[in-house]
Order: sequence, then structure tokens, then C-alpha cells
Amino acid sequence: MFRVSLLPAAFNNDWLFQYGNQLNDYLIRSVPRSFNNGTCNCVTSDTCQESLRIGPPNFFLPGLVKGCSPIDGLQMSTLECFFSSKCIDTILTYLEYYTQMDGSPPISFVPPTVLPMIVHPLDNSISSRFLSNTSVDILISKLFVEQLNTTISYENYFKSCAPSICRYEYERQNDILYVATSVLGLYGGLTIILRFITWNSTVLLQSFTNYLRMRRTIVRPTA
Repeated sequence: MFRVSLLPAAFNNDWLFQYGNQLNDYLIRSVPRSFNNGTCNCVTSDTCQESLRIGPPNFFLPGLVKGCSPIDGLQMSTLECFFSSKCIDTILTYLEYYTQMDGSPPISFVPPTVLPMIVHPLDNSISSRFLSNTSVDILISKLFVEQLNTTISYENYFKSCAPSICRYEYERQNDILYVATSVLGLYGGLTIILRFITWNSTVLLQSFTNYLRMRRTIVRPTA
């Protein structure tokens, strides 16, 4: 969305505002930020990345990168830095280190003598299926799950749910042979039923006709 709208993100990772002067034909414009010495920019790709720096120049954090947006940088980063006490202490030391608008270092920054908090590094000795250089994007796709065990017990399910009735349906697509035999069977059944109805109707009609004829017969006495 930000690439389409040309709006810079909060950290200006993707686009920069460039101000014009009397020699330019613009007052302000959005300029895409270039990565890796101009070989990649956020107009053509959202996978541009550079090593994340904190504090003075050349203070790079291993495994952490910045991308076209904070979420892109997070997904492409790894957790290598958080396995190192030194890397974590560097982050805590320069949390308040903000560069000025022109990129120059802060005027009145003094590294703290006591860190604001104590953060223990991740234990690299714990067995894991993920390596320390596994990207956060892969960790998210795997839901950070080391091992997923599935246990199925229908007995416990029925005990817990206590269903009063159990019903299942079986659906299948009938083939041409099944359809043909069903039609022929239906035709044969209808033929037998029609024959039965026709025969009995004929017998009933004949009996009724004979009955009417007997009722109409006139008996005359002889002298």
C-alpha cells in the first residue's frame, strides 16, 4: 500500500521527502530510498534490505536488517543478535541514540553507565529444529512450534461430548452404469405396477358392468 501511495512510513525506510528550492520545479516530493549502494529501491521490490545499525557508524546488529517497512525488515531478520549478551547490551546502550534530521550524530548523548534493564540472551544450548540464522518469516510460518504432537481418542471425545445421536453421510458421484440400472429398475417396477393396476381395473370394471346388467333384467310371470 505504501509503495502505491508513495507515502513514507513512520521510520522513512521506504520513501524520503525531498524539499526543493528556487532552482527546482517542485516544492516537495517523495523519493524512494535506495539500498545496497543504489542496487535496490522500494519502487521495484519490497525485499530490499540493509544491515540494521544502531548508535555510532559501523555499529551493526548481526541478523537484524531494515527493509522497505518495519514489518518487512522484521520478517527478513533473524534472532542471531538475541543469542549474544554483547549485542543485547549494545541495543540497550543506544536506545536513546537518535540521529538528527541531516543524519549527523546527536549533540548531547552520553552512554548510560547502568543499563535501563537486564535482558538475558537466548540459550543456544537448548536443542531446537530452528537454527539461529532462521528468518523470522519462517518462524512465523511455522507458528514458532518446535514439535507438534497429535493424539486422537474417540472414546474420550464421546465421553466429553456425550452425544445422544451419531449420524454420518456418505456422498458419492454416481457413474453412468449406476444411473442406467436405476432407470431400468424404475421402468421395470413401474411396468409391473401399471400391469397390476390395469388388470385389476379391468376385472373390477367387468364385474361392475355385469352387476348393472343383472339389475336391469326384467322378470315377467307366465300365465
